[in-house]
Amino acid sequence: MSLLHASGLAYGHPAQTSPLFTQVAFDLRPGDRVALVGPNGTGKTSLLRLLTGELSASAGAIARRPGLQVASLDQVCLAPPDLPLLDHVLASRPELATLRERIRHLETRLDEPEHALAYADALADYEAAGGYALEAEAERILAGLGLDDLEQPMRELSGGQRTLAGLARVLMSPAELLLLDEPTNHLDLDARAWLIDYLQALDAAYLVVSHDRRFLEAVARRTFELRNGTLSVFEGDYAFYREERALRERQAWERYEGEMRRRAAEERAARERMRLAQQVAKAPPEARLSKDFYGAKAARIARTASILRARSERRAAPSKPRIEAPIPTLTFPNVTPSGEVVFRVEGLSKAFGDAPLIQDLDWSVLRGERWAVTGGNGSGKSTLLRLLLGQLAPDAGTVERGAGLRIGYFAQEGENLDLERSPLELCLEVYPDRSWVRTLLACMRVGASHVERPIGMMSAGERGKVAIARLLLSGANLLLMDEPTNHLDLDAREALEETLSQYPGTLIVISHDPAFVEALAERELALGGS
Repeated sequence: MSLLHASGLAYGHPAQTSPLFTQVAFDLRPGDRVALVGPNGTGKTSLLRLLTGELSASAGAIARRPGLQVASLDQVCLAPPDLPLLDHVLASRPELATLRERIRHLETRLDEPEHALAYADALADYEAAGGYALEAEAERILAGLGLDDLEQPMRELSGGQRTLAGLARVLMSPAELLLLDEPTNHLDLDARAWLIDYLQALDAAYLVVSHDRRFLEAVARRTFELRNGTLSVFEGDYAFYREERALRERQAWERYEGEMRRRAAEERAARERMRLAQQVAKAPPEARLSKDFYGAKAARIARTASILRARSERRAAPSKPRIEAPIPTLTFPNVTPSGEVVFRVEGLSKAFGDAPLIQDLDWSVLRGERWAVTGGNGSGKSTLLRLLLGQLAPDAGTVERGAGLRIGYFAQEGENLDLERSPLELCLEVYPDRSWVRTLLACMRVGASHVERPIGMMSAGERGKVAIARLLLSGANLLLMDEPTNHLDLDAREALEETLSQYPGTLIVISHDPAFVEALAERELALGGS
């Protein structure tokens, strides 16, 4: 029996005139490992929220197995600011959360005998409920995700750490179905490898939205693709999906081209018959008394032309397959060269409190080099970029900038873009050539129908594309990019790789996407800590 069955689902944002998707149908089975993929803005997150009941479908139905427990990971983790990390994770087990609260309350009144007895009873109840074993499991999950301070209040965690805490809470839940929206965002390579191993050993079924190609190759056994308003089911892993999708695209083009050839042939035949009918209708001078005969013969020939045209028109007009245009050759006309030396770093050190992040770093970056800054979470990668920018002062050492630098910076959290304005308006602010702006937006896979739509109506991934396009249009000859692929769909990641491969300036990038790093980086700076 299926855990969940969806049939005929349709949904659209209230502010949009056309739905995001229609006639979506699929089932989720016990033990399923499903990847949900598709371009940014097609409704993947909305579909997950329909499955949890947070949103209501405009059409269709979702049938759940009676008693089905579902746990979902959102891209934003909301939690009480003073709640300790471990308590947040164990809150996925309500019976334990209640007992923990009771134990904490009684701990403050142990000087009263009756409360001491109640405290002992509460500890016994907690142990009987598996509390200590589950605490150990929570600790193992948090350690795997790179979070070690179990008593740290949620307010002290960064945005990325809060997302990881939310992921740990979902993994700790007793749910039979997990809905995971971008679980690899903010994971370093070690944590990503740990999560892959954990999911592969998991008994629960899961539906995961991710734009991490290698992660999907490791964890998915079925693939759902949401594209152009419809959902396609591929009964195979991610590699199978890629091959099958390429095959379907080729077949769609062959069907389209074959139908267009048939229509063209029928139209040629119809025109030829009409020409012949006109010739036949002209009776020769010696046959003027047989004029009606030639007219009737011409009418029969013209009728065959009409039959051919009617047969073609009765068939539905073919839809041209939607294939993304390849990235064109780009020139970046407003990027001027910097000096030969871009950065020279000597003896650079930075610590926060008693925790040293960067110690005695010597490093030089030359014009045109492409660097990947790697290391585990907390190793100081983002801090290094902020030191290079001058947003932070070093504790020791120097950062020397080269001549003629124009720096473009993509922060891990993206840019604070005006949600009321369109991608076209925002990009024309930094470069006034409308043609070049449209070219860059197209390279970033911002659809032509979206370039004049307010970005407040767009997904996080779509807004990220606009922010990157603005950087590329700004004329910067040095790009500092902190996790630029977060939230980008697979097509957009590959398009960004191709676009940046033609960028003539210097590139320093932080990314936990191995394929992205391999495609772009020529050199690597590995920072300590993992």
